[in-house]
Amino acid sequence: MFKLSPEASFDGAVTVENKFIVEYMPYADGDYVKVYLYGLSLAARKDDKDDSVNMLARRLNLDPVTVEAAVDYWSELGLMSKLGDDICYLSPRTARPKIKNINVDEYREFNRNAQLYITERQISSNEYNEYYSLMEKLHVEWQAMVFIIKYCADLKGGNVSCPYILAVARNLAQDGYRSADEVGERLEEFGVYYNDLCAVLGAMGKKHPDHEAVQLYKKWRHEYKFDFDIILHVAKNIKHGGIATLDEKLSQYHSLAFFTVDIIEKYEADRKDLYKFAKSVNKALGVYYENVDPEIAMYIKPWLGLGFEQRAILAAAEYCMKKDMKRLSDLDAVVRDLSERNLTSEKQVKENIDSENKFDGEIKELNKLFNIKGAVKDTQRTHYADWAEKLAFSKEIIDYAATLAVGKTNPYAYMNAILLSWKEKGITDIENAKAAVPSVTAQADVNPAAPTGIVVENRSAEELNSLFTQVSEDD
Repeated sequence: MFKLSPEASFDGAVTVENKFIVEYMPYADGDYVKVYLYGLSLAARKDDKDDSVNMLARRLNLDPVTVEAAVDYWSELGLMSKLGDDICYLSPRTARPKIKNINVDEYREFNRNAQLYITERQISSNEYNEYYSLMEKLHVEWQAMVFIIKYCADLKGGNVSCPYILAVARNLAQDGYRSADEVGERLEEFGVYYNDLCAVLGAMGKKHPDHEAVQLYKKWRHEYKFDFDIILHVAKNIKHGGIATLDEKLSQYHSLAFFTVDIIEKYEADRKDLYKFAKSVNKALGVYYENVDPEIAMYIKPWLGLGFEQRAILAAAEYCMKKDMKRLSDLDAVVRDLSERNLTSEKQVKENIDSENKFDGEIKELNKLFNIKGAVKDTQRTHYADWAEKLAFSKEIIDYAATLAVGKTNPYAYMNAILLSWKEKGITDIENAKAAVPSVTAQADVNPAAPTGIVVENRSAEELNSLFTQVSEDD
């Protein structure tokens, strides 16, 4: 349970003293600060369900071991005390850090050398204590710690922060570099990359590489096996995001086994073309997507893989837009249908679209006669194509049938019944059509949507299904 000592208690609100912010927080690990502040809030709230180390760890998304380490850290500085499960917050004004057995003479030499490199500020006693604590805890030689401070000051300047120095020291210690010789050799190795890295960062408009950048550069050279020229070339093409974007790019090229400038340039050129093409498709469809990566993966690449010309896909997109089919899935259905019919070139796709719309002028004349407003419908196109091509009626016969359908509730269905009846009777000229009008119109009036029995028998199930669907849609 977290609670406050009498000296640290207060009413209601959580108060963080300036002494903690100025003298303790800058030198502490970020997770330790989170534990301190959240625990302080728990201490001010009684009977909170999170009032335990495990619940606090879960709430902060930390390992309980990290929370325990944080409590030990603040306890050593005298800001907490722990008795069993109770963790008591103490006032920073009266804090008494736990005194360790430290060789004062040994660290006196360390203090003098550390201050030689941190030239733009005076190192505080608390900061020295942070260095002592890390050296004692991780068994880092003080001479090694001096090398680290010098290295960090060379990278960041004479006002380099304590947390940055501690982070570099922890990383080196965790990698097994603790003695002066080990750390010196490791930092000298990093120094070999410094000039190259300056050139790489300079290409992106950056300066002064830090320790993290050096570690990344080492990964690119030794783990990824990239030459300096490759890294520099990629850096020159980075417009936004700096070293993080560069690392992302190089990691991607490594996974794809791209290790030459030519291959990388071709990949990026193709990628830009795909992005540009995806944007063009979306424009033709009348839609906008900020991120086209999923579209490229799910649609663009598979379409191109089917052998389509880019202009053929654009023609299909424009067709879909005119049909008010603006979803990518709609366009995909059209493209797949075209592929099954081996229509993959721009010329083939446009000819197919033109053939579908070739009777639009005639249909518009009929719609004007029937006083039907709006654009030509697909069902109207299908009807007219059937009459002109499958039934082989002339425009004169079709126009005459249209005069008979004027004023009908569903003129296209009425015309369809008349023309099917004429076909059944073998009527192909205007004179015979006029002579058969009374019987034919009587039949059409009985059921204008249905063909006669004989004609039905001469049509396939697919054609009949299409026919009735069309009539239903017209209704």
